[in-house]
Amino acid sequence: MKSYLPLLLLVTLLTGCQTAVKPLYYWGQYENTLYQTYKNPDKAGPAEQVARLKEDLTKAAAQNLQPNPGLHAQLGYALYQLGRTEEAKQEFAAEKALFPESAVFMDRMLAKLEGAQKS
Repeated sequence: MKSYLPLLLLVTLLTGCQTAVKPLYYWGQYENTLYQTYKNPDKAGPAEQVARLKEDLTKAAAQNLQPNPGLHAQLGYALYQLGRTEEAKQEFAAEKALFPESAVFMDRMLAKLEGAQKS
């Protein structure tokens, strides 16, 4: 039994070692941006959100990572708040394409944009 103890210890230690795992999504400033939006809306308005979220998209593309779920939707909403409805539509469509599970919600947002433009 004693001869197996060092081997068992070595296997246990090596099991804990792990190489760097590539993240599934690029999160960037997304969470902090949302937090600041709700905490200090006067300091993190839609224009600031658009700038930060577009920067996150650029960095995600540079690192060949997919942006996190919700980033395009939040960017679309911020663009909508700025009156940039065509760009907002593009972002909602991008969210829907990247994350099919968001299709129902994104379809509703797109329908509301269409309704807002008709009135």
